[in-house]
Amino acid sequence: MAFRRWLRVSLFVALTLLVIVVGALLLLPRWIDTPAMHAYITQLAGQAVGRPVKFTSLAVSLLPPSVILQGLQVADDPRFGTAPFLNVDEVRVGLRVRPLLSLRIELASLTLDGARVELVESGGRWNAASLAAPPAQPKPATRSVPGIPGSAAVGSIMVSRVAFKEGVIHVTRRGTPGRDLRIEGVNATVAGVGGPDLDIRGDARVEPGGLRLRDIRATVGIRSPEIPIKATLGLEGADIAPLARALAFASPALSGPIKGTLQLSGTSARLGATGQLDLARVTLSQDRPQCPPPTRRQLVLDEVRVPVLLKATGFESVPFRAKLAQGTLGLTVTSTLDEPSSLVSLRDIKISSVQLLPVLHDYLCQGYAISGPLDLTGVLSMRTADMWRSMNGAGEFKVGAGRVVGEGALKLVREVLLAQGVISSALQGDVRAVGTTPLEFTSIKGSYKITNGVLRTDDTVYQTKGLAMSTAGTYGLADGRTDMMVRISQSTGEFRAHVTGSAGSFHAVPVGVQVRDPDAVKRFLDRLLR
Repeated sequence: MAFRRWLRVSLFVALTLLVIVVGALLLLPRWIDTPAMHAYITQLAGQAVGRPVKFTSLAVSLLPPSVILQGLQVADDPRFGTAPFLNVDEVRVGLRVRPLLSLRIELASLTLDGARVELVESGGRWNAASLAAPPAQPKPATRSVPGIPGSAAVGSIMVSRVAFKEGVIHVTRRGTPGRDLRIEGVNATVAGVGGPDLDIRGDARVEPGGLRLRDIRATVGIRSPEIPIKATLGLEGADIAPLARALAFASPALSGPIKGTLQLSGTSARLGATGQLDLARVTLSQDRPQCPPPTRRQLVLDEVRVPVLLKATGFESVPFRAKLAQGTLGLTVTSTLDEPSSLVSLRDIKISSVQLLPVLHDYLCQGYAISGPLDLTGVLSMRTADMWRSMNGAGEFKVGAGRVVGEGALKLVREVLLAQGVISSALQGDVRAVGTTPLEFTSIKGSYKITNGVLRTDDTVYQTKGLAMSTAGTYGLADGRTDMMVRISQSTGEFRAHVTGSAGSFHAVPVGVQVRDPDAVKRFLDRLLR
């Protein structure tokens, strides 16, 4: 009998609880979907973020109990404009079931579907810096809600975790046109909401370029005006071209797949990074009007490994390695972030067995192009806005067996050699046409110094079978202007000439040659070089 009585009581209690739960769920829309609750939610949300908040409609779901806000907008800092800081297609607010039994409302979860955030930086300050709740004030455990029976109250307003689905973050830096970024496909969870630091984890995609950000783990301090950031993430993209164009430079254009990992630290305005970028194949493309058609030229680098050190003031790579034209290239790159012209410095340059023909002739279309394997060590710096005229550096080099193929170098070498070999017959009127067959050499070696785009060498030696030609003087990298003393040594003697001009018009004047009529020599050389 006692067992039956206990069973009846238990069933009665369970049935009563079920009726209460069902009743609470049925009454939930009536409690929430009222003008008073609309205004109250708007007020609470505005207090939470420190900005005006509005939404277009509110709906209630019974199972699971939740409130759905459509068309949510959060206003921007007035100093940055009148457009919304945040637009959300749908906000789903989950409610805890147990508090509903006592007619109390507590938030369980918050999901933002289709959120669009406008992050703007102006004068070193971000519009998100003022996005924070005011200092917490002592408050009662529960608060009555206007329009809801006195026994109903709102308990815990904030949630500690927010989920984003297919969000978009548009980053704009005022004063730097063309450098906007869009972070799309944001699927992430944000913990620590309401506290001083946000813990963010998820994945996203950077546009332009479709660069995927994987396994993002970030801590962001939102109460500080500087917004301190610490994060790790993986990178993977099919083509770096759009991102390089937006963040680095438009020409030459870089393209190719990229993978890597980065560790970020600093503030939103002075963010640094370390890590490594791997590019299996990078193509440099550039329009070069001085080249014969097609003027769009390309240069390919393979197995590019870039250990990265990005500081607040610029970029630096730990020794960079790549394969280029059947050889290897190693250097350390540093670059300032100055606008509009960054200073790029190349240190510890080491080039081994790089074939010069595809670089100097096929890509750069240099008038002084030669073929052959290059070994070089040195340093170099330049401004991105005017690389050739701002170039400074020094180094030593050696080119193995090759040939002269550039029009300017070909004319210079052949015409000086012909001036030596046919000068006497020329004075008798025997002037032969200068051919364009490349001249072969066994080696070229020397050292150089570049000052403001002008290269100077004092010991460059061009060696062929049975002949050595040494040069000393200057060459303008931007305009090809030449001022060189040339000395040719061979078994039959020595010949010297002073060569001036540019690739289109050289003037070679023999030095130390005894002839009856120097003017005739000059007239011959002018005709020859023309």
